[in-house]
Amino acid sequence: MSGELLKKRMIMFSMVLLSGILHAANDDAGKVPPRVFVDDGACPFECCTYRQRTVEKPTRLVDAPNGKKVVGTLSEGDVVQGLTGKVISTPIAAKADRDIPETPIKAGDTFYVLHYEGEGYWKVWFQGKIASVHQSVMDVPHPKAEWWVKIKDSQGNTGWALSQGNFAHQDACE
Repeated sequence: MSGELLKKRMIMFSMVLLSGILHAANDDAGKVPPRVFVDDGACPFECCTYRQRTVEKPTRLVDAPNGKKVVGTLSEGDVVQGLTGKVISTPIAAKADRDIPETPIKAGDTFYVLHYEGEGYWKVWFQGKIASVHQSVMDVPHPKAEWWVKIKDSQGNTGWALSQGNFAHQDACE
């Protein structure tokens, strides 16, 4: 076999292999969530609100969720404005043991639990779509989730901080 013919066959083989890989990737697109799921604007419990809050313990504001650059420091008792938030979670696969009402999830289907939403509901991912599922119709694994809140302090600094345990008055029902 000549070198030119071998080169042409290798190119053809590579193109067929790449086409198969891309086709397989497209077949799985949407069936599984990203390895890290970011829910922009989420407020992860009943009566959750973005409003004026009181700092409960010294808290660093960083440039982005999980950021390293400190853009401000909050002291206990400071009053700040909660602007928005993100819940960043690591989805956990779960198998439905029954049909789940008001969703396309049927017994035996695999879906992914993203994070708690409040009032007994969990945000889940199923075949590229998001749904809310009440905990009473499924056994819920608890995924790792962090709630980051974007804060503006009294000096006008804006940054991100973990919300859990750092602020009071996040609950409009209090």
